[in-house]
Amino acid sequence: MKTHPTAPERCGATKVEAAEILFAAKLSAELARPDLPKWKKLCLETYVACKEENWKGSCYDCFRSCEGQQGEWPEDKCRPRKKGS
Repeated sequence: MKTHPTAPERCGATKVEAAEILFAAKLSAELARPDLPKWKKLCLETYVACKEENWKGSCYDCFRSCEGQQGEWPEDKCRPRKKGS
């Protein structure tokens, strides 16, 4: 991606995969900020859990909603999957 940032397919990644990688890098940088508001940290950490644990719903859309609501994660749209599903 460093070599071909505007053409991720040349590196074997799709545009969606490249966008997710870049977004994850941005999240890491944000979480490292000492002045990050608590509500934003909550949104970021919940987004990470959503992606890592493969929750139901669009983690990205729910993250953006959480940002807009300053810390209120939309649990009706994004939540952990029930055991066995």
